[in-house]
Amino acid sequence: MNPVLAGIALAIVAAAVVTVAAHDARSTVLGLAVVLIGTPVMAEPVPAAAGLAARTVAAILAAYLLWVVTRDRPRTGRPGLPGASTEGSRIGWPADVLVAAAAFVVGFAAHGLGAPALGPSLASATGFALAAVGLSAALTGRDVLRLGLGSLLLIDAGLIVRSALGGTPGDLEQLITAGAIVVLAGTLAALAATARADGPGGFAFSLDRPRRHHEPDAHPLDPG
Repeated sequence: MNPVLAGIALAIVAAAVVTVAAHDARSTVLGLAVVLIGTPVMAEPVPAAAGLAARTVAAILAAYLLWVVTRDRPRTGRPGLPGASTEGSRIGWPADVLVAAAAFVVGFAAHGLGAPALGPSLASATGFALAAVGLSAALTGRDVLRLGLGSLLLIDAGLIVRSALGGTPGDLEQLITAGAIVVLAGTLAALAATARADGPGGFAFSLDRPRRHHEPDAHPLDPG
């Protein structure tokens, strides 16, 4: 077993738990950044410089788009935006750690899924762990940010398992994956920004919190 790869795998799983369990939205974004940056390295051999650079830049850009949405930035002459917080884990971070650990063991034991695998078994274990915590967030999340982060973890889990089964992706596949990650993160950032600006409920869905009432744009006609 490669000890460096094992350390990266543990860091990715720990960051994924932070992503789904933390209440501070900026902490969840930092956790996601660690996951996205570490994901392309979970392969043997390590991807070529061009593909690795594309994935790293995409991870940083995706995290930056979400960071802009979650930071506190009061508006000039207007009330500040609601606090940048998310609901966190609904089962508690200790349960998330146990779920991730159990899935990690299952993924390691099921490496190859009954067929010859071209990638490392640690990649399979990491992918299973990310899928477990991501699925928990996606199924139980009640705010836009948490649901979106869970969905991104599920997609990232699929990418890692793909490396475990099919080996290191080529540069073209890395470039396409990088573009898809940025697009998905940008979509989530737009949805989160809309939810945060649409009332005092932060990132909660509009049906779960009071909405702001806007004055009608049209003015009544003067009867005279």
